[in-house]
Amino acid sequence: MVPSLPLDVLVHILYQIPPSRDLDSISARTIVQCSSTNTLFREAAATPALWQQHYQVRYLHANEASEGQRKAETNGNWKLMYAARRMIDMKVLKHLDSIVMKRVGRYDHANALTKFLFDAWDVLEIETGMVDSSRHLKIREFGERRSLSATRVYWASAVLASIGQTYAVGLWSSLRLGNNSVPFVQAFSSIACFFGKHPDEISSMLISLNSRCKSYLSRLNITLSHTDPNYDPKKLCILICDFMSNEGYGPVVPHNFHDVLNLFPHFYLTSHKRTIPLSLVHIFVSIAQSLDVTASPVDFPVRVLVHISVPDPEVDDFYVDVFGSQTILTLRDDIPAILARQGIQADSMMHYISPSGAASMLLRNGRNILSSLNIPATPLSLIRPSALLALTIFLVLTGGGRLVIQLMSQAEPLDCATFITEALVPSLDGAGKVQDDLHQASQKGLEEEAISAQEIKLRSPEETVRHFVGMLFEHKRYNYTALITGWDVSCASESWIKEMKVLDLPRGRDQPFYHVVCMDSSSRYVAEDNIKPLLSASNELLMQMCQNIAVLPKLFTGVLTKPKTSTDLRNVPIEEQRARFVLSPELTEAYPEDEPLGDAWLAGGESV
Repeated sequence: MVPSLPLDVLVHILYQIPPSRDLDSISARTIVQCSSTNTLFREAAATPALWQQHYQVRYLHANEASEGQRKAETNGNWKLMYAARRMIDMKVLKHLDSIVMKRVGRYDHANALTKFLFDAWDVLEIETGMVDSSRHLKIREFGERRSLSATRVYWASAVLASIGQTYAVGLWSSLRLGNNSVPFVQAFSSIACFFGKHPDEISSMLISLNSRCKSYLSRLNITLSHTDPNYDPKKLCILICDFMSNEGYGPVVPHNFHDVLNLFPHFYLTSHKRTIPLSLVHIFVSIAQSLDVTASPVDFPVRVLVHISVPDPEVDDFYVDVFGSQTILTLRDDIPAILARQGIQADSMMHYISPSGAASMLLRNGRNILSSLNIPATPLSLIRPSALLALTIFLVLTGGGRLVIQLMSQAEPLDCATFITEALVPSLDGAGKVQDDLHQASQKGLEEEAISAQEIKLRSPEETVRHFVGMLFEHKRYNYTALITGWDVSCASESWIKEMKVLDLPRGRDQPFYHVVCMDSSSRYVAEDNIKPLLSASNELLMQMCQNIAVLPKLFTGVLTKPKTSTDLRNVPIEEQRARFVLSPELTEAYPEDEPLGDAWLAGGESV
């Protein structure tokens, strides 16, 4: 009989299992499996300290209050805390499964999931694989195993954004009525939360920049102590600007000034470092405050400046222009001269030169966003979420009643079920009719979605619909390539019939009409007379569609292809590849006959 190893040796062996951050929790499962070997292994696997590294690698985020409660309830036992978080993971994934598989009741599950807030973040983030859902849309040959991963990742990412939006609105709501309890840097960084970024992600980028700047100044032997006789705040601010320039941050070129990506922290901290004044001010203030400089944004009329409060009462405060060629602006000479050129009198100066709180900067950025959306080059996929962000900022901070209709015109059912219901409506306490109007509008949106979710489209011999959901086609008149996402047996809109001159078509109004999505993510409504099925689709075209059309992973799970050889009029072989998009569970339920029709067409048949 092989002698048993001592307990401390077994614990040491289990410590060698590296922690992992994967959906299956392989490392943790390995420890649990070891515990079933014998009593000694079970005792070793129950060692609380053993679980600390596994917990801290897998769970990077949590609700602060919930985490404190877990620690109190478990007396800091890492194994029990890990088990508690895994229970939450299982509930989150169960809700996600329901969201993916059925449209009916989907948004009830989304609402329940969002209430977990950051306790749900890690498992959802792991589910996404930290990549865009379009990358999960695979091109497979007919007959290969199909996967729901693209649609799961789409919804996991969407719920992450909803959680971020709920957090951001809750944070900004405390800024109403002139309350400056939330620092500018934190409030402004939270803009990225609207796009599914955890607040720690932007915070860590800024902290890293702050640290690198401090090292840069240290190498230059720059004193940072206010009590040091050599402390020079103006020189320090100039060097902060120099550091930012060395890091690649600086003024955007004029023709890119209105690029909407210049307005979002997760872009201007990474890919769009040449950016607008307000974004540069956000970075500068973060660095300056980390160096114990009292720096604040200023809502200046020309462009946003930074106000620097000087600790020496005998010395005037000054201003920093992070964007312009003259970095330091004096209070007595430069600022009055600039304001005079703008037609602003001396008795009105204080309004423009006083340090601003986070609210005024968020509102200014909201105006910038709406202005940028008027630029033709703005990607269609960014227009709705950007407009929703800007309108949310205005509604949270001003409570303007006319904004409700505008905001709801951009809101989707997921928005209504999550951050609008859970954060935006409560943030308007005291706003009376505005709060009631928003609540009623969001509930109406959810009721309409619930009715639509029940609809099932069946074909009948009397009303022949020739084509199927998931089919690629070329528009006969306008020659663009698009993808069918739904159909009606007749035109659903009288105004559309008049506007698009449907009666001039060969079959007029007496034909099916198709909901389609185009390469630029725009949605259109097309008469059957104008549809020419795409009989051959290259992999390049298919990948371009997968990558360009943001909504595809919600509606489809991938692409099926089938090569086919035909001959032309001279009997020369022609290699073709038919392709169709595979319906998600949502579309399969709504159009139950279209999936088999698509398979039949892919195999070489004709549309119905």
